[in-house]
Amino acid sequence: MAKFTQQKINSLRAHWAVWLFPIIAIIICGWLFYDSVQKRGPIIKIMFSDASGLQAEKTQIRFRGVSIGYVKNIVISEDTKDVIATVHLQKEAEQFARVGTKFWIVSPKVTFNGISGLETLFEGTYIAALPGSPNADRQGEFNASISNETTDSDENMTPYYLEAENVESIGVGDTITFRGINVGSVSKVTLNKTAQLALVQINIQNRYVKLVRSNTVFWRKVGIQADLGLFGSKVKVSSIESIMKGGVEFFTPDQAGERAKWGTRFVLNAAPPKGYEKWNPEIN
Repeated sequence: MAKFTQQKINSLRAHWAVWLFPIIAIIICGWLFYDSVQKRGPIIKIMFSDASGLQAEKTQIRFRGVSIGYVKNIVISEDTKDVIATVHLQKEAEQFARVGTKFWIVSPKVTFNGISGLETLFEGTYIAALPGSPNADRQGEFNASISNETTDSDENMTPYYLEAENVESIGVGDTITFRGINVGSVSKVTLNKTAQLALVQINIQNRYVKLVRSNTVFWRKVGIQADLGLFGSKVKVSSIESIMKGGVEFFTPDQAGERAKWGTRFVLNAAPPKGYEKWNPEIN
């Protein structure tokens, strides 16, 4: 009888040992899940015109070099015009899910002003963030900025549109200049609804909006201009950056028209109009 009882006890111990490890594993998994939920912050969506270099489950969101979240997944918008990245922020980064927060992609970039983003050669492309006001309203969707080269936020920019048969040498981030001064940048390059023309969205800093008039003329920045004639030739060479990268220039005739409204469309000319150097409008 005692032997039978001992065998039963040993059997129960064996069964308990078999179930012990799965129970411990379930408890550990439950704790890890609870801990991840406790640390998880807001889920937001960021719209990009181009998401080159971004990877789901790998690309980090950083502020001052510290990771504050990551990209969960990446999809194309229904109208195929944007790329939408779903981002999981950490709990302590809730302030980045507020109106005014700025996001932009950091990747290796070489310009004539220097080299930036070299750390991404080893760590990969990441999304940098700059928080808005801590008292601002919560927000779940954001439009990514081109870069952080300017302190002007999207709220301090006014968009206009340029139409052309082709936009070779024009790309996102190119400068918009007036009298050689940088007053804005190209924010998007796409096709119009009928795909008959290329459509370039430009953002002009609000302090320079008065320069854009109803009769303002826009043209592609040309690095080298040549005027060849029978009795003489002239060659004008712009900056090396203009030759390599391009951009857009604009000017207004002497009789300046009314201020152009937000979203006005202009023709993007392939070359500057003749005699524009003599234009000297008084713009108030």
